[in-house]
Amino acid sequence: MAERFFYKNIISILCAAALVFVLGGFTWAWLELCSVGPFIILHFASGIGITSVGGIGFLVFMGAFGLLVVAMNFAIAREFDSRDRFFGRFLAAATLVFGILLFIAFAAIINVNV
Repeated sequence: MAERFFYKNIISILCAAALVFVLGGFTWAWLELCSVGPFIILHFASGIGITSVGGIGFLVFMGAFGLLVVAMNFAIAREFDSRDRFFGRFLAAATLVFGILLFIAFAAIINVNV
């Protein structure tokens, strides 16, 4: 029973995990960086120094963009799955990788600013 559930809903599980990474990273960054100030460091290179500075609105944009990408990929993956299982699952797995990478980006911004 559980195997059939997992096999049938693998796309939903992968996209839900991606959504958790995106929303978790955004929430974590929001809670950590709201009190930092009007400007936060977005990118820091060890050889050059600070290369990009922005506001908290950039974090909101990253979170909203990540949410939009996960939602669109979920809809496309469900449609692909009804036609060809490989492409639907591949897109769902790529969405999970995207969510993990966005979480790492939020963690890097937090690490530079705190």
